[in-house]
Amino acid sequence: AHDLYPQVEESAFAYQELTLADFEAHRAEDPAWFTPLKMKKLARYFSVPGSRAFGCVIEGRLAAYGWTSEQYLGVSKRLLEEGDGYLWDDYTHPDFRGQGWHGRLIRLREEVLRNGGKRRTLSIIARHNRASRRGYQRCGYYLLERYSFGRRWGKPFMTLRYGTRKA
Repeated sequence: AHDLYPQVEESAFAYQELTLADFEAHRAEDPAWFTPLKMKKLARYFSVPGSRAFGCVIEGRLAAYGWTSEQYLGVSKRLLEEGDGYLWDDYTHPDFRGQGWHGRLIRLREEVLRNGGKRRTLSIIARHNRASRRGYQRCGYYLLERYSFGRRWGKPFMTLRYGTRKA
């Protein structure tokens, strides 16, 4: 059995919507992850209509974060179908991995999307990202489609797993 809800004192845990200033404030906790390039990407994510970032803050540290989108498939220009929400760019700080925070964050973001009227949630997970795939599978996600990504003959392509779950 795997406890998807780690035991943490209520006063030491906060689940909150994040701003770019929140990411800047937590940047020193994991400078290898929050590189200048990653910070630039996060700033761009905030410009995507309908996108929001959420995080698990434990004893003042950003343990995990992830994004929701109500309109687009991440930063792509592909619109989501009516009733679909998208979970993307999940990250768990190395000190908090293997403790179930990823699964808890998935469920909390599903609830946000469900409360916003979404009936189904989707996620794209890189084939090599076994930890993320396992986390989503534990939460009931399954493979819906496969995509490819890269460059062939000068044109981009994608190879990713496209999972779904009813919200």
